[in-house]
Order: sequence, then C-alpha cells, then structure tokens
Amino acid sequence: MARLAVKLILLDADDRVLLIHAKDPQSQAECWYPVGGGVEPGESLQAAAAREAHEETGLVDLPVGTPVWRRDHRYEFNGQAFDVHEEWLLHRVDHFTPAPANLSSYEARSILGFRWWHAQELLDTTETIFPPQLGQLLTEVRDER
Repeated sequence: MARLAVKLILLDADDRVLLIHAKDPQSQAECWYPVGGGVEPGESLQAAAAREAHEETGLVDLPVGTPVWRRDHRYEFNGQAFDVHEEWLLHRVDHFTPAPANLSSYEARSILGFRWWHAQELLDTTETIFPPQLGQLLTEVRDER
C-alpha cells in the first residue's frame, strides 16, 4: 500500500522554489527534490506540510498551501523501494536561509544542502531533479496566476 506524502512547493517572491540537495547513501547518486515527507496517521496535509517544513528547513508559520498536483510514485533510496501517493501544495513564503530543525537520521546522512531555483534553471539543468518535470510544473503554475 502506498504511503501518503505531502510535497511542498515553497515559492519566494522571485518565483524560486526551494529544493534539497541530497546524496543516496548507497548508490552515491545526487539529486535535488522539494521539501516534504510522509503524512502521519490523523495528520492533515497542512499540518504535515508545516511539520516537514520546520523539520527540514527550520521554517515556522508556514502559510496555508494550495493543492496544485498529485501523483502516485515509486522511488528507490538507500537500497529500498517506496510506493507513495504524493499531494503537492504550493506555499508562498518569504525568502529565507534553510536551517534544518529536526532531520531524521537518514536525512542527516544524505542532505548536502539547499538551493532556490527558478523554473527555467530547472528546465535547463543537467542535474537530477525529482520529479523530472518540476520545471514544467512550476512554469504552468506561474502562468496560471
């Protein structure tokens, strides 16, 4: 059964999204992905988003997010496969410097840093971005506003 997860598109005033840079401890492959994680039993998406934003970036007082996307996905990390159902929320935030507040042990081992990305940079980069179509999604979200 797929685990419910929330993914956060944290967009600053310059329409940049915050991504986490990480390295898989087993394969050593590096990638960039958005803030987010599993939703705990009884937890709302907004509560999970606020918790994950705080744990992974130190952000407090996360604004309420707008649902923008959902997907079912299977990913591999550290030699294990995970099935997830992702609910994606868009949050407008002030630009900030991430300072993780409560990383899990595997996050502490795998996270290399953070970066704010413009949609065009995501479309142009040769680095691995998850999901690969994130630059296109951001372009569509921006154009709909």
